[in-house]
Amino acid sequence: MKKHISYSEWKDWSICPFYHKLVHIDKLAGFEGNIYTAFGKALHETIEVDLTNEEVGDTAVMVENFQAFLKKEVKSLPEEEKQRILSDFNIKEWLAQGTEIIQEVYGALVDRFGDYGTGWEVLAAEEKLYEDIEYFDTKKKFKGFIDLVVYNKMDSKIYLIDWKTTSWGWDKKKKSDSTLAYQLAFYKYFYSKKYDVEMKDIETYFVLLKRTAKVGKKVEFVRVTSGPRRIDNALNALKKAVYNIDRGNYIKNKLSCTNCPKRFGTCTFYNTEHCS
Repeated sequence: MKKHISYSEWKDWSICPFYHKLVHIDKLAGFEGNIYTAFGKALHETIEVDLTNEEVGDTAVMVENFQAFLKKEVKSLPEEEKQRILSDFNIKEWLAQGTEIIQEVYGALVDRFGDYGTGWEVLAAEEKLYEDIEYFDTKKKFKGFIDLVVYNKMDSKIYLIDWKTTSWGWDKKKKSDSTLAYQLAFYKYFYSKKYDVEMKDIETYFVLLKRTAKVGKKVEFVRVTSGPRRIDNALNALKKAVYNIDRGNYIKNKLSCTNCPKRFGTCTFYNTEHCS
């Protein structure tokens, strides 16, 4: 039995418990990535490297790193996906779009928090969480990695930030999606536990990195409020998943087989020997 559960694992369970079983229990290969996920990982890695270096905000170095990281991520994709990228996508266009985003990231942080050093400082990039889930008969832990933790010297608050790559941005419905919001609710609650920080002193944001938006509008901060009610709802959803996973309760959610709005189209296992 696994000793921990992550947000992504919980999300898989919330979409379809049977998909969760196939991927996380039976260890079958599920969705293994595409050009969009490669692009997102390359941006994440580029920003993380920059914000943990002594010379923060060196755009030229960031651009060089991004181009290397994107090529590396594409190379690591399954062969079928690499061939699809070669035939269907212009990789130079993706490199150019990523470069435009990179050139705006540091400026967006300065606009939000002020000058680096005097207005804010980086407490951590890829902050690891591995905290007990308080539940009556389980010893599971919540495992997660927070993309960026910032201390804002202006309001003495801690900001937990998760980067999200997207094409144009998010509409109102997406911004209010509870499944997405629960990610930051989990992070806020378990970060508070780890460091004994009051939750009122923690702010949470998604930062959208918008690939096809106009230059100057590539980076958008989306504040996610996580008050006591949302935290409770998120923890109850997490505990419900843990309860059913531990007891082997895996129903099929047939609404998520095809055209699933929370997954890249059709499920990997749809109409296969594993899920007919």
